Amino acid sequence: MRRATLLSAFIPCVFIPCAVASICHGQVVDGSTQAKSVEQRATFAMTDVPSAKALEKQIQIVRAKVLDACVGLEIMDPAGAGSGSGTIISKDGWILTAGHVCKQPDLEAKIYFANGTTTTGRTAGLHWNGTEDCGVVKFDPTGLDVTAAEVGSMSTTAPGDWVVAFGHTFGIEKEPFRPPILRLGRFNGANGIAIYMDAPLSPGDSGGGVFDLQGRLIGINSTAGAEPEFNVATTIDFVKSHLSDMQQGAATGEDVKNEREGRPHEGSRQRIVDSGPPAENAPRKADPKILQAIASVVDDAIMMTVGVFVDDRLVCFGTVADSQGFIITKASEVGMTSADVSVALADGLTVSATRMAVDAPLDLMLLKVSEVLEDPIFDRDVSPAAGALLFTVGRDGSPLAFGARSLDTYQPGRSDISSPYLGVRVRPITPEERAAHGDRPGVIVMVVPPATSAARAGVRAGDFITRIGEATVENQPQLGEVVRRHAAGEIINVVRVTADGEEVLRARLTPRPVEQGPSPSSTRFPASRRSSGFGAVIQHDTTLRADQMGGPLVDLDGRVIGVNIARTDRTKSYALASATVQEAITRMVATAKEHPEPMKLINPLDNGIVTRQLGSLIRLEAKNAEIVGTSLRLAQVDDAPAAIVGWIDSNDSVRWLVEFTKPGDYSVRVMQACPSELAGQNFLVQMGEVLLTGNTKATTDTADFQGVDVGAVHVESAGRAIIEIKTGGKLRGPLMNLHALELRGTS
Repeated sequence: MRRATLLSAFIPCVFIPCAVASICHGQVVDGSTQAKSVEQRATFAMTDVPSAKALEKQIQIVRAKVLDACVGLEIMDPAGAGSGSGTIISKDGWILTAGHVCKQPDLEAKIYFANGTTTTGRTAGLHWNGTEDCGVVKFDPTGLDVTAAEVGSMSTTAPGDWVVAFGHTFGIEKEPFRPPILRLGRFNGANGIAIYMDAPLSPGDSGGGVFDLQGRLIGINSTAGAEPEFNVATTIDFVKSHLSDMQQGAATGEDVKNEREGRPHEGSRQRIVDSGPPAENAPRKADPKILQAIASVVDDAIMMTVGVFVDDRLVCFGTVADSQGFIITKASEVGMTSADVSVALADGLTVSATRMAVDAPLDLMLLKVSEVLEDPIFDRDVSPAAGALLFTVGRDGSPLAFGARSLDTYQPGRSDISSPYLGVRVRPITPEERAAHGDRPGVIVMVVPPATSAARAGVRAGDFITRIGEATVENQPQLGEVVRRHAAGEIINVVRVTADGEEVLRARLTPRPVEQGPSPSSTRFPASRRSSGFGAVIQHDTTLRADQMGGPLVDLDGRVIGVNIARTDRTKSYALASATVQEAITRMVATAKEHPEPMKLINPLDNGIVTRQLGSLIRLEAKNAEIVGTSLRLAQVDDAPAAIVGWIDSNDSVRWLVEFTKPGDYSVRVMQACPSELAGQNFLVQMGEVLLTGNTKATTDTADFQGVDVGAVHVESAGRAIIEIKTGGKLRGPLMNLHALELRGTS
């Protein structure tokens, strides 16, 4: 999607502001004006399992028909290259895309076909005026086997129809190449210019095609909403009204003019309210009636589905692994610090559980309960093709949600933008460098951006790094693979070679910086703490929350084809295939039987980066904090102080490990910035059993950090303590930008 202009540094990059999504009286196309009959549309209504299978088959037919017409685009703009998506509409080399992808006429474009081959072309014309967002690219098709999509019309589409969107989410993956990604949704409504749909979109999808279930192009992806179920495409009828002019090189629209003159503009965001979002009662993909109609598909998986609680809080789902009381769940959500783990079984009984084993690469944990469970049934030989409908089992015995498989077997790459971030560029060592360092393998650090995890840990350009944790690293891809096996917030050891031997540096990983577009997490659907590094996965577009990972994933025949392992961002969820899961269960159960004692817990006071008291004032800065959750991120713009921003998930928190050297009383002040319209929200500061309450205070701008006094704490004796800031309840918007927490001795 397009480069976003932030409404405020308090709000994650989104293309439609949160306030718009709450409007419920927009214009919706009147179904009576559509030529398509109710009977014809009902062919693909999900009223029972057979009709759902007919829908699934048609989705796969559409994918086979249009995929080769879907392309990725890299536009070589002198002001900065960008990428998007498009659809070939004629065999003589015309591609439809979004106006904001083209930017201006006569720019070089590199075109990526669905099979990974490339050619070049040039932007022709465009029209960009808010949600009036279309453009064309031309390439020479000589010698190429070109597939062109059929261009449709809104006259054959009505609210409630299923639509399929394609695009290169978060950019074009090249090593290995990833074809355009399928997303399923429903046409919620339109106003003649904009289509509203709940097929999820993200940056990189801009310009990609929206197709009806006949495989006809009916829209061009334009704008992503604050939540994954609200997205906008420009109607094909509006595009056709400008097509001839655009093919002649015309560039029209207010946003085109602003872009050409270098003036700030917000694209569609400033006019989306005038376009009118869909009505509150518009047809949705997540219609409860649909889930009720196909409820029988999860019957065999109900007894395999459990809820996992830590300190009486639901953290994720789990899946019965063995009748002898073994359950698998998501390791990074359960953690290793609290002894209070319980499992709510499918029959309603809640029992205590103990941790028995962990498969770290897959982020799976084996729990043991005292109950005898029903034998699980994993269908390890079943691998649904892209376009298959997949269902997540709810804890109430019914389907929780469903989506379509977006790709065939896939090993995630650079599009995992919610993966953890170390912040270092390296190169392989030369034979001479290896010999000079005692024949050790490793890499040479080339670049360490300021304020990154690596920089804060003390990594410097020129360092010789031999290991990350226990893993030897010899190139950049290998280093990235090791880092992605961790969660943001985790501490890893970076081992560098010095003249005296080896030195271990402790680095706390942060969420990967998001430079444009919506945050990977949304308020209603936060991403998982660990969302990468699993190897091959089943990628599907089911809209789920992080605490809904860990349970079974079933197909329309009721077969358990996998276990959900991560909510990665607003467009996708990952599952591990049943074959992979069963192999992990075998390994972990063998470990549990060989070592029947529970796993040893980690004392959080012994596992962190310590801030040691040096005087009467202890200043805990954002850059040294542990971020718990996925919506928060550390940001620093120009010369402004570093701050933790994007606090949209009420489950997220920030904490520090402090070592007090002097007992006594300490006043507590939070240095924060907050817009006036969001001021007054509650937050909590906790240290041990002490819980202090504060309210955010309005400030003049996003970098105007002002103190909020929340009370005092008493430190009985010298030693370590964890101090945590968390939300005080449901958020009505981003909580605050957090710069620091100050403890000042008063006695």
